[in-house]
Amino acid sequence: MRKSFRERPVDLVDVRFVRQHRGWRPMLAILAFFALGGIVLLALWNAAAHISFEALVAALGSLPFTSLVSALAATLVSYVVLVGYDFLALRYEGTRVPLPTIFLASCCGYAIGNAVGLGAFSGGAVRYRVYSAAGLSPAQIARVVGFISLAFGVGVSTITLLGIDLRAQEIGRLTGAPPVILQLIAGACLALVLAPLAYWAISRSPIRLGSLEIKAPSASLIFAQLALASTDILAAAAVLWVLIPTSQIDFLTFAAIYASALILGVLTHVPGGLGVFEVVILAALGGSAPVSTLTAALLAYRAIYFLLPLLLSILLLAGFEMRHSLPSALGQQLRR
Repeated sequence: MRKSFRERPVDLVDVRFVRQHRGWRPMLAILAFFALGGIVLLALWNAAAHISFEALVAALGSLPFTSLVSALAATLVSYVVLVGYDFLALRYEGTRVPLPTIFLASCCGYAIGNAVGLGAFSGGAVRYRVYSAAGLSPAQIARVVGFISLAFGVGVSTITLLGIDLRAQEIGRLTGAPPVILQLIAGACLALVLAPLAYWAISRSPIRLGSLEIKAPSASLIFAQLALASTDILAAAAVLWVLIPTSQIDFLTFAAIYASALILGVLTHVPGGLGVFEVVILAALGGSAPVSTLTAALLAYRAIYFLLPLLLSILLLAGFEMRHSLPSALGQQLRR
């Protein structure tokens, strides 16, 4: 009793210290965000110094029509594959939703999440609106969104690290990094990703994210998710690949670089990885293609893979809201 009484003032001091310094965490996060933004802007400024506006306009005008059509087709494939994430998540949750509803929630959720950033929240808000109208409870939607976010992160990380490990020679030649070091880092990170995943699938113990509990998926569901992730990455990489007709590297090496740039953009939480993604691509491929050609391809990629799906998703969501508001009294007044 005497010992606990002596330790009580120390506990009070610790609590006061934590309360006084709790406000520093958001401030540090904001400072880190602005510091990262400054680094990205500086890198973009240095890259833009080597770009001629006339050459950029000429490169945009010289993009082949077949390349644009191929990029649109690859975008369609990528977003159709993304619907599989929601399909597997709903299957994992054990609930059935009509396919048009899954298509609307997935495509609009990913399109808005890619453009706005923080996909688990922005895309999750879209899924909540659509799936709640389909009869799912908030707890079910939270588990679906949690599964999608976790599966996307694990799948993309696995495919990226595997691509770096397999194409270490080509990536090392482009970036100047020793291939052996790339293979060691990629292999170690791949083990860190797959080992907990294998343990989770074997032990079948749930994962808790705060108050959200995610049960372990089956092995078949994990393999299906990895197959979806690899197909999605290859299709998304093909959108940019076909827009760079003068690139001198093979597609698998490019896909590994693309996936690495994508992950770095996601980790920074910058909307759409804007700036971060471009800096990585320009730094890695600057020696294999003219900078103006790369920049024109990146602009076209942003328009095709981000802007166009965003505009279409806005139209789809507007139609969704109109259909659900017409039966209401306000909807009848607006129609009259």
